[in-house]
Amino acid sequence: PTSPDTTAVVPTPPPAAAPAPPPPPAPTPSAASAYYKFGGISGGWLTPSGDFEQFAGGGWAIIVEGYQFITPTRKIAVGSQVGYQSFGKKNGVTVSNFPVDPLLRFYPKPGAGKVDIFGTGGMGFNYLRREVGNSTSSEYCFGTQAGVRAELHTGGAASLIVDAVYHWVYPPGIDPNFIALRAGIIIPLIR
Repeated sequence: PTSPDTTAVVPTPPPAAAPAPPPPPAPTPSAASAYYKFGGISGGWLTPSGDFEQFAGGGWAIIVEGYQFITPTRKIAVGSQVGYQSFGKKNGVTVSNFPVDPLLRFYPKPGAGKVDIFGTGGMGFNYLRREVGNSTSSEYCFGTQAGVRAELHTGGAASLIVDAVYHWVYPPGIDPNFIALRAGIIIPLIR
């Protein structure tokens, strides 16, 4: 009897190619970019301009605001502001204002870095109050505003804001126009 030949070479198949590594995970959006509605509070310094300088000194303001982005690219946002503005007494006259303003904001390059710079503007109603001695007068009047703001991203969801906004208020008789220099904080509200 013959025994089987065990010296024969059996071809082995080439090794299988290693599977391709999985693609890297997609970058996750920052905490703030996952939100589209924001709220904030700011305080500021008011400087009267034009004829208003004769009736009012520098003052202070506190503003509460909310806004939301209306485009997926986060270039346009709409919102509103309400607040209190108090001007310093001058020549026996004290002036205060309660503005309620709808706003429109345009972000040229949103989320491009640590700082977003954008334009802001709005129009709305003002409750303007003047006190002269023991006499008080008040009126509702139309107003507008326009300015520029910088939003400084902190790495978390909240951001710091600084802005310069010029306000035009249109009551009869005087023009209480002024510049507001403000700083505050913005926090996300809804994803």
